[in-house]
Amino acid sequence: MRKIKPYLIVVSILMAAFILGFLGINLIMKLVVGHRNEVKVPNIVGLNYEVARKNCKDLKLYVQENESIHNDDFEKGKIISQEPYHDIMTKKFRTIKVIVSKGPEMVRIPYLDNLSEMEARLKLENAGLFLGKKIFRYSDYVKKDKVIFSQPMADEQIARKSKIDVIISLGKLPEASPKHDKYKKLLDDAGE
Repeated sequence: MRKIKPYLIVVSILMAAFILGFLGINLIMKLVVGHRNEVKVPNIVGLNYEVARKNCKDLKLYVQENESIHNDDFEKGKIISQEPYHDIMTKKFRTIKVIVSKGPEMVRIPYLDNLSEMEARLKLENAGLFLGKKIFRYSDYVKKDKVIFSQPMADEQIARKSKIDVIISLGKLPEASPKHDKYKKLLDDAGE
């Protein structure tokens, strides 16, 4: 049987004592110091960025805007996501990184006047918008089946993916209509 050298036994005992001591002291330090330095991360998703900063400051946590992106579900300035997530314990004075909404992406409504319904639909889709309701009206100035104007009006800023209603011409008011005089007066009054 081989003899184990005495210095290997001593080194092994010292290493075991060091590892046990290190783990034991870490555990004791966590128990003594750790609990007073930890706080529960609050849920700040959906809050205004400045309100979240104030709420977290009271808990001795910091909030840092990591990124700002367009989002259809959150108003401008609202927090979309956070890291670390809520309801976990963390050390005081830690920074919570957040993504803040710029609100929905805004686009300009294109001019649709004198376009057919299909042309208007395509032009709206190219701008990131959708065709909404179609309202039909008589017009002395715009040919039948062409767009008179849009609601909201062209050149206004609106959220991407919104619906735009169009007023489509029925052409000139027929002379034989029993309501001709009434509509003609309304059209003439609107033209003044």
